[in-house]
Amino acid sequence: MKMSDEKIVVAFVSWTLIGMGGSEHVVYDIARKLDRKHFSVIIISFEDGPVRYLYEEIGIKVHVLLKKKKNDINFYQRFRKILNKEKIDIINAHHYYPFIYSFIATIGTSIKLIYTEHSRWQLEQLPIAKKILNIIMLRKSDALVAISKQIEDYYLHRLRINPIKICQISNGVDLDIYKKKVESKIKQDIGLQLHEKTIGMVANLRPEKNHKLLISAFVNVVKVMKDVRLILIGLDCMNGEIQSFANQTSVSDKIHFLGQREDIPELLSILDIICLPSQYEGLPLTILEGMACGVPVVGSDVLGISEVVEHDVNGLLFPLNDERKLTDTLLLVLNDSKLRDRFSKDGRLFVIQNYSLDKKVGEYERLFRSIFYGQYFLSS
Repeated sequence: MKMSDEKIVVAFVSWTLIGMGGSEHVVYDIARKLDRKHFSVIIISFEDGPVRYLYEEIGIKVHVLLKKKKNDINFYQRFRKILNKEKIDIINAHHYYPFIYSFIATIGTSIKLIYTEHSRWQLEQLPIAKKILNIIMLRKSDALVAISKQIEDYYLHRLRINPIKICQISNGVDLDIYKKKVESKIKQDIGLQLHEKTIGMVANLRPEKNHKLLISAFVNVVKVMKDVRLILIGLDCMNGEIQSFANQTSVSDKIHFLGQREDIPELLSILDIICLPSQYEGLPLTILEGMACGVPVVGSDVLGISEVVEHDVNGLLFPLNDERKLTDTLLLVLNDSKLRDRFSKDGRLFVIQNYSLDKKVGEYERLFRSIFYGQYFLSS
């Protein structure tokens, strides 16, 4: 057992370094913010990519562990070798397969295993055999982090996990980075006129994010309001399907696909609305970041989004997949400057009070210490 003044070595295990999706963003924020006086940080991933260099630039060591085939016995030996070499004390795995790999690699070791779940929907969609395996692993893990109340409730009431193992720590926003800014020249850089209104969506292009619904609603918006643009930011995971869909509309010249960007706070500063029409969410970091930047939010009324957007208090919700209602909601916000100002003010205040990154990192630090030193913690 280490003395209390020795550093605890934490390995964050995440699937990919190719892009910075929601969960990858969460891991990066926690890893870079942990107190280096008390913690050493290692990243373990299974797909290499440019995110590796973001970690290395801030002095965090990265291991990429490739699984060469489905039944790669040596894979777990190589995984265990990394854990031994780096003298890992705690693994914090994110998402299902990193959890499986970490669980197997730590069998018979003294390494503490903490699992962070980001999506209740994905848990519910697992085949029955994987659901059973998941329950076994969850019950044998040292601690479970639920990023939202819906996931905590699922653990407690559906899976009947011991509540002493569950800690609710929601995603946090770096308020020093995500704040209301004076509109920069970035609007002109991407070909927009200063007087044009902008609707934006920050999400990788995946089916569950429902980009097609927003594009369809945008077509309707343009019929009423000509000087408006749609800005779509995120990695394309659908091989151009969304771009093709947009190109078939009559307003394709008003839709901008910016791909994956590193200047999200600056891009948020040019938006009049941030919209997330997802079919499901865990806890949508993109909405919280938009609120922190003072951008009015419109989101689908689904679990995860409805946990952070209170209708007509800090944003507006619309029924899932209701194109007409989404159109009307977007037009309402675009045409009402007083409403936008109210949502801008109340949204940022909501994030400051509830989702500060520094506060959330502090909660992770307390969790890591309590698990490592064999103390108990209370479910949030």
